[in-house]
Amino acid sequence: MKRLIPVLAMAVLMSACVKPNNSTNPIDADEVHFSILGDSYSTFEGYVDPETNDVWHYQNIGVTSAEQMWWHQMAVEMGWIMDVNNSFSGSLICNYRDFDGGDFYAPNSFIHRMDHLGNPDVIFILGGTNDVWQDAPFGDFVYADWTDEQLCAYRPALAYLFAHLKSLHPHAKLYFLLETNPCPGDITEETRLNLVESTHRIANHYNVECIDLTIHKNWWHPDVQGQSDIARQVLEALKVDFNV
Repeated sequence: MKRLIPVLAMAVLMSACVKPNNSTNPIDADEVHFSILGDSYSTFEGYVDPETNDVWHYQNIGVTSAEQMWWHQMAVEMGWIMDVNNSFSGSLICNYRDFDGGDFYAPNSFIHRMDHLGNPDVIFILGGTNDVWQDAPFGDFVYADWTDEQLCAYRPALAYLFAHLKSLHPHAKLYFLLETNPCPGDITEETRLNLVESTHRIANHYNVECIDLTIHKNWWHPDVQGQSDIARQVLEALKVDFNV
């Protein structure tokens, strides 16, 4: 995978790469490295790890370079460096359909890939849209002793994801990036509200910051404006948290 280095590399190298000056922030490094656990919204050919991950071809909707992706825009603005982008097009948070026979996406779920994020200071998780798109069950709120069957539902799988990442990366700051109106016209308002409220509740339980996103899309994916929408909303939260 190509490691993301901001376009203004020389300027970044000649200055500090954003060292948070808020003493209460647990991250205190000269260079902040971030990783992404995501779906198609974060894929770009040549910029996923492992390289065998499925990517969505953004060139079809006008996103023709990695520099237009939300994570590149964010990295340049913050002066951060990408560690791992483990995004897989079409993937769900949960293992839906895995328990009763499986399909192509279940083995590539977020919870199957969450061990492979490198050693980041910040982890961005951008997902959930495919869970409601594929009609995965929401399941119950379960915070321990998860069964294989429970991990085929969104709520238990999201809790399992947060618990595991918190244990594996105890010093990393976690952000869940939530599209608050996914699949408009294809899911009910009840489903949309369930997604938003469930995600907020579970994120709050694990003290994971949830950034709600409104995204302009073309062919169900963030286009040039949509990628900038994500970057802008993420940056708004980061600049407050990191006092920059």
